[in-house]
Amino acid sequence: MSTAPHLEAGGLLLIADASLPATALEQAVPLLAQGGVGGQGALVLFDGVLKPEHAQWLRHEPPALLLATRERDGGPSMWEVRLLGALWKEGSLLPEQAEVSRHPLRRMVDINTAATAAAVAVSDAQGSRVSAGLVADVVHEIAVNALLDAPVDARGEPRYAHRRTEVREVEAEDACELVFAVEDGRMWLEVADRFGGLRPGSFARALEGWGQRVKVDASGGGAGLGLRRILEHCDTVAVRVTAGRESRVVCVVDLGDARRRAAQPKSLMFCLHEVRAGG
Repeated sequence: MSTAPHLEAGGLLLIADASLPATALEQAVPLLAQGGVGGQGALVLFDGVLKPEHAQWLRHEPPALLLATRERDGGPSMWEVRLLGALWKEGSLLPEQAEVSRHPLRRMVDINTAATAAAVAVSDAQGSRVSAGLVADVVHEIAVNALLDAPVDARGEPRYAHRRTEVREVEAEDACELVFAVEDGRMWLEVADRFGGLRPGSFARALEGWGQRVKVDASGGGAGLGLRRILEHCDTVAVRVTAGRESRVVCVVDLGDARRRAAQPKSLMFCLHEVRAGG
């Protein structure tokens, strides 16, 4: 058990890292209850400044969730708490009342089309040019991960990841969909695959080099640079994986003009569900 200040709430072990006073936990409990947060494992509250040492939390079993206390009163934001509450449920992780735009992905050109549409939606919402570029970049990263890195054959071997530069179109059964919505000055981007192979170790490795020059590890077929870029661009990244069935990723990008996004408060929440035999 962590030696950091902690308490139990809603089935979760709440932990305040060294960036917060222990009182932050009691302050957050009513908000978490209001957002319907409940599950197993650990929830680490921190000031939102990612550091290499945060990688250790993603290597826990189950992985701990990292929730930023980004509000002026020192607590987490309600929109992130609602997202956190949705992680243990089925279905989309996007805000329930948001108007969404859907873009099927099968060909590589579909990714470009979706990225352009998302960038236009940012402009239509009076978002900054900087944020439009970041959103397009995130679309490319999460879409390529879902379309090329996620699919595996019956033996669990990657179908496309080792020949990324050659693939122009995937098989129909490997296609996926990008969904996005703009709400309260933020762009929400969601993509899901049917393989459920994403694991927290990939994000842990991205964090271990945080603040340092990026080193790309393509040994597994995917691009480690992609996850690092996603984390740098986004305010929040939430992942729900049902092992062997689905990996669902949501990225939230603020539409303001701030340029040093890597230094802004961030949350990283990875929820892994293992499928039991016969389940």
